[in-house]
Parts: sequence; structure tokens; C-alpha cells
Amino acid sequence: MGEAAANLFRLAEKRYRLYKGKDKKRRKTDFSNVIDLSGVYKGSRAVRVEYMMQSETKSSKGDFMSPPLSSSSSSSSLSSSASSSSDVPKVWRIPEVEGLYIIKNALSLQEQVFWATKAIKEFSNCTHTNLSNLYGPQPDHWADAMNHNDAGKDSGFYKLRWASLGYHYDWTQRLYHKNEKSDFPEKLASMADALARLVGLKVKSEAAIVNYYPYDGSMGGHVDDAEITLDYPIVSVSLGCTAVFLIGGKSRHVEPTAIFVNSGDAVIMGGHSRLCFHGVPRIVEDSCENLSIFLRDAPSKEEKLIGKYLTRSRINMNVRQVVDDKNNFDSSSKEAYPRPSSVIATAAKESRQSSNQP
Repeated sequence: MGEAAANLFRLAEKRYRLYKGKDKKRRKTDFSNVIDLSGVYKGSRAVRVEYMMQSETKSSKGDFMSPPLSSSSSSSSLSSSASSSSDVPKVWRIPEVEGLYIIKNALSLQEQVFWATKAIKEFSNCTHTNLSNLYGPQPDHWADAMNHNDAGKDSGFYKLRWASLGYHYDWTQRLYHKNEKSDFPEKLASMADALARLVGLKVKSEAAIVNYYPYDGSMGGHVDDAEITLDYPIVSVSLGCTAVFLIGGKSRHVEPTAIFVNSGDAVIMGGHSRLCFHGVPRIVEDSCENLSIFLRDAPSKEEKLIGKYLTRSRINMNVRQVVDDKNNFDSSSKEAYPRPSSVIATAAKESRQSSNQP
């Protein structure tokens, strides 16, 4: 069996990844088959996409955002700009993948600034990150970046790849532990609930992984099947640079659909899509002009540095429910429950064959 027949998902990943030759020059990527719901990227085409609904007002999402960064003139200008924008949340369904919804403009510009700042300043300092997992307790890397006015490749903050909120995900064993958790941010839970309700779903936020992608980073194809209950959607919010999001089927043999996900967009994976292979093979550098340009032009040193970071980075906050009344830690005699191998018969085997960490 050839590679094309054996692993269509991996072939798609190779198609969109940012490859560099021996001369370190980037190869031109053909994005013509990537679904583009914003119309920003010329040459892209929206295919087999069905418009679903449009919320009446931003306030329908609920109160999950605090005031802007500061009381500076830049913040008041941002608030005015956000409130005058004609962009409103629009929900799209992808017919090829049942249960998958893309909410365009889920967050206003003001909300994007709030959540990007929270992810960079607060969530990056939580107790469970890729750095603390490898090296133990960590200093405040963002404070250090501020002191040196640099969050680039030479900074400690640049090495941050993920932070875990609520129940801490064990990346090595691919499971959750009952007694390894931290408080879940209330506003993040409110936002996830409001976004899920926009598509007629519900979720009790109990765990979140905040991913920090450099412009040349990626996320290999994987299935999120480590939660004890799999009956509730994953709510994912994007900030910063645009990403190419791939989602296929319950096997890597299924040809995946490629979708551009922009800053302020949300992806809801419920129904069939909840257990489908998905990944992010490509981050598009300098692709969040409205957010990064505003911050770079702000009078605050911190806002400028956040804007500079976001021109070459993407932040993704993905929220999920871990347990429910029927499926919980108490149903197992072990502190850590066994991975539900019966959920997808081939997923575990194919995941082990991939060298990419989910």
C-alpha cells in the first residue's frame, strides 16, 4: 500500500508545512484548496461551506471580557474601534465533517487584545507548562521578556509551547489525573459556554490547553480522546497569526479538509468531529494586521511587545469537559483512569506510528 493510500492526512500536512531547503528559503505553498471564510487570501476559495446563522449582537455571547488593558488613550481608541466594527459572529458548518462549526469573528478586536494579554501574562505563568514539565518551577518569562524588550527566539518566553489550566493533561501518558488540577478561569469558562451555545451545544469547562505557536511551528495530526467523557464539544479560540487547520475522519486514511482560522475565530468540534483526526500544519506569518498593528502603535511598552510577538506567533486556547455524572474518576479504582481504547479502534495504533506529539 503506497503512502497516498496509507496516510492521506500526513500527505496533507506535508502539502502545507513551511519547508526550508538547504538555502533556508521558504518554498511557495499552494493554498488554493484551503477553505477561506474571510475572503482575505486571494486565490483561496470557499468550497462546500454552508452558512448557518448570525448572532444578533455581540452581547449575546455573554459577559466574559474585562475592561481593556489600561485606561490609556490607546485602550479607549481600541474600544471605539471595536464597537464601530461591522463584523459580527457568523457560524459556518462544513458539510464534510458533521458536528464541526467555525465561528468567524467570534471575538471582537477588543476581546482579542484582552485574551491575548491574559494568555501571555497570566496563563503562561501557570504551574503546568511544557517548561515546568521538563525543568521544574519556572520564573516569569514574560516579565523577563519585558525587561529585555524581547520575546523573540533568544528569550525564555519563546520556548513556551503550552500551558495547562484546570485538570492538568499528562502529555506522556495521555490522560488526566483526579488530583492534579488548578482553578479554571471563570471568564474563560463563560466564553466557552457562550460559544458552544451559539451552535446549540453545551460544555462544562474543566480543562484547557493554551498552545503558543511560533510562525514556523505546527501541531501534528491527533485525536483528542483522553477525556473520560467524550460527549461534549471542544471549544477552540485562535489569537494572532492565521493557521491552516486540518480535520479529517476517524482514521488517517481519510482525506482531511483544510480551513483558514483567523485571529478571533472559534472552532467548535462536537458530534462526529469530536473524535476526528485534526492538526495545524502551518502558521501564516504577519497575518493578523488589525490586532498586531494596533498594539504595536500603542503607547504602552507592554502592548507594543505583545503586538510584535503576535505578528510572528499564534495562540490557541482549547477548552473541554473531562467528566460528567456517568463518566468520572470515581468509576475507576485508579487515580488515573485508563485511556478509552474502545472509542476509536484504529486511533491509538496510528497515533503511536506518528512521531508528532498531539
